[in-house]
Amino acid sequence: MRNDCSHRCYEWWQMRARDFKQSWDRGQKLEEQFYELVKLRDPNARKATPKEQYKHIDFFTDFGTIDVKSKKRIGRADVDEQETIVWLEYKNVQGRDGWLVSCVDILAFERDDDFILVKRKDLLAMANKKCDLTDMVTKSSDALYKGYTRKGREDLITQVKMIDLINLNNRVWSKNGI
Repeated sequence: MRNDCSHRCYEWWQMRARDFKQSWDRGQKLEEQFYELVKLRDPNARKATPKEQYKHIDFFTDFGTIDVKSKKRIGRADVDEQETIVWLEYKNVQGRDGWLVSCVDILAFERDDDFILVKRKDLLAMANKKCDLTDMVTKSSDALYKGYTRKGREDLITQVKMIDLINLNNRVWSKNGI
């Protein structure tokens, strides 16, 4: 019996490690794709160093620092990423300041065919008005405009609708170029 439990735990950890690696690889590929778009607009742009990335910065440009956000699943059990709901991070998994309250200037959110770029401060102001982080929920599917902390983590995240970002002052960059 104990052997069966150990085997299930091992399989669970293997699955989590595989999911993390796939997510990491997807994020790295997306950042490379976005970098090509940045270079079309600012030939002097540069990628952030690993140390700078801890400050939630992916790129330095003439028009500000940028953090790129890939499409996300709403819940862990979901198979595909989607573009209608956006997760916002007030605190990261260690309980430190998340990217929404960081010093980055611009957040670039992936959609199917493009990226929508918004000023982080504008998004924070909108989220502070629309979201009630004191109304904590226990399921990710209930986190729209409410506070949510994932089990075993110290994060504080919430969801807003993509239309909320579209209603902010924004820029749209096609994935096909300018």
